[in-house]
Amino acid sequence: MTRARDAAAALWLALLIAWALAGVALTPFHGDESTQIHSSIDYVTAFIERDPWLLSVTEQEDRSHAVTRRLLQGSVNPWAIGLAWQLAGYNVADLPPAPGWDWGRDYDANIALNVRPAPDQLLVSRLPPALMFAASIPVLFGIAWCFGGRLVAFLASGLYALHPTLLLNGRRAMMEGPLLLFGLLSIFCALLLMQRGLNARWRWWLALALAGGLALAAKHNGILFLGGALGWLWLTALLLRDRRQLLAATLRIALSGLLALAVFVALSPALWSNPPERLQRLLETRNELLRVQVKNWQPDGLGMSAGERINQILTQPFLRPPQFHEVTQWSEYEVIAAEIDVYLASALAGLRPGGPGGAVLTLMLAGGLVLTLRQRRRAGLLVWLLLTLAVMLLNPLPWQRYYLPLLPITSLLAALAMAQVIVWIVRRTNITAEKHDNEQRH
Repeated sequence: MTRARDAAAALWLALLIAWALAGVALTPFHGDESTQIHSSIDYVTAFIERDPWLLSVTEQEDRSHAVTRRLLQGSVNPWAIGLAWQLAGYNVADLPPAPGWDWGRDYDANIALNVRPAPDQLLVSRLPPALMFAASIPVLFGIAWCFGGRLVAFLASGLYALHPTLLLNGRRAMMEGPLLLFGLLSIFCALLLMQRGLNARWRWWLALALAGGLALAAKHNGILFLGGALGWLWLTALLLRDRRQLLAATLRIALSGLLALAVFVALSPALWSNPPERLQRLLETRNELLRVQVKNWQPDGLGMSAGERINQILTQPFLRPPQFHEVTQWSEYEVIAAEIDVYLASALAGLRPGGPGGAVLTLMLAGGLVLTLRQRRRAGLLVWLLLTLAVMLLNPLPWQRYYLPLLPITSLLAALAMAQVIVWIVRRTNITAEKHDNEQRH
């Protein structure tokens, strides 16, 4: 029986992974993919020319575009794309010209500058992040199993792997695939630590720190996953009501967090010249970019109201369609519109959001949250959820990519309620059948 169940789980995950990868070539193009592919030139410098110190930043270079790019972007995805290009036989001359996609120009002007990669080049570039997104599916399965058992694992991984927003962004040559893989690995490591006890061997804490550091190096909002993992562990220690264990766990958690930060810095050459000062510069640059983005989206520069932000949080999980682009005029380009139409016409686009199905899933999400609040052993999930919600409330832009860290949690919560409903239905069915059999006998 155990082998049959393991085989069923392996088959289920294989089908979900195949589904995720099958739509990679069909996914509509996004301009940021060109920028990510151009950024893979850093892989050449670090691993082919073997001079990674050229990627570090000095005060004199601080304002250059390449430096700003390295400060704002994670390193994992560009390096993975660079490796894929090397294995495919491409070289630096084949890369899109700097700085990648220029959002100050229209589509045709960028095409004239040869910024959009050829289809085969785009596919090669998409494979590394898509494979990492695909690898995150069994990780989410493992998290759900630890959290709620086998049925919850099957349901949560299905909702996650078939989610249209996750599929769209996970299949592109962008940072979301690595973010989801290493972010969820951080959470999974924390759950495994809790199963083994907070005084588990240091190799488990090292695994958590490595996964967390890679999540930060994948994309900076990986801090939501790392913070959720560490916060979950600390709350677990707090609920034990043992001062000695709490002190020991707090020390291990703090050291794991510092080690994760060290891994992030080690994988971020732009920070090497002066890590504290560079991290400060990173925050300043990111704030400036956000200000410009909000100004471009809304001339008054105020961003969304508090009500609009709450509405986004409530509707992004299961009620909103995938957002193919953030720039409005992209919908006017015939090439992009045609790609979107073909993608949406395919079953590979995933579950259809909104409608009765979206409403039911949103109701299940609310039910899963209630169930979590009622069970102390699951309370740690709330740390991850509340941290993510706090950051979502600070987000001034209605850009769907910024809500991606929320979707694994909502998939898990909805699956928890769905599992309860299924168990209740099965029990009621069995009771009814048993009564019917008894009546037949008498």
